[in-house]
Amino acid sequence: MNAEVVMDIYQKLSLEQQFELKVFEENVRQLSQQDAQTLLIELRGIMMQQTTSFQSILKDAWGIGQESETTQDIFEG
Repeated sequence: MNAEVVMDIYQKLSLEQQFELKVFEENVRQLSQQDAQTLLIELRGIMMQQTTSFQSILKDAWGIGQESETTQDIFEG
């Protein structure tokens, strides 16, 4: 990731998040390559789980995938 992209990411974060990311960055730089790769794979898995959770929450909130009573009445009536 180039410096410009990193700065753009930092600017979109709160100060607390910027600090947390900086601490994480410093810790990652101390890892071995193998440990860093393992961490990256774990983080990707967590991100995928988070995406699935968000999709599920939004589907429930928006009623996607649920039949409405009106639709049921039309097909049953």
